[in-house]
Amino acid sequence: MKKTLVILGLTLAFTTHHAVAATAAGTVNGMTITVEEANSALNTITKGTKTWEKLTADEKQQLINMMAPAKLVAAESKKSLTDKEKEAALSGYWMQKKMSTTEVTDIEAQEAYNKMKTAAEKAKSTQTIPAFEAVKNNIKMQLAQEKVVSQLMKNANIKIK
Repeated sequence: MKKTLVILGLTLAFTTHHAVAATAAGTVNGMTITVEEANSALNTITKGTKTWEKLTADEKQQLINMMAPAKLVAAESKKSLTDKEKEAALSGYWMQKKMSTTEVTDIEAQEAYNKMKTAAEKAKSTQTIPAFEAVKNNIKMQLAQEKVVSQLMKNANIKIK
């Protein structure tokens, strides 16, 4: 029985190590860069024309060197940032991601621009109002942010105590 358990344990250890080793493309400071991560980066860089398996040894080295800074930054940020800073960074990232998928039409942006322009004229502002095309993208970002916040607030359960 003991012999069977030892053999089973060794078999499991060798196959598990082999499976882990098979998915590792490289390491940086002991952190693994997986073949899946490498292929994901290659898909972006080469628009899907290359995979890890098709790279030469030099190309693999170049890719790992290119991916290493992101691993190092991620590890350092986990160590160095406070929980509050991590929360702020995560919130900012989430907001950017959500805004990038929030649709704002040119018509909505034009309507917002017209309202701002009318308000500035009523206030007799002396500042020059830029052309719509010059500020369209900024207006769209602002409207996307307003839509995201509005959606969050619609589902919020706010209580004062």
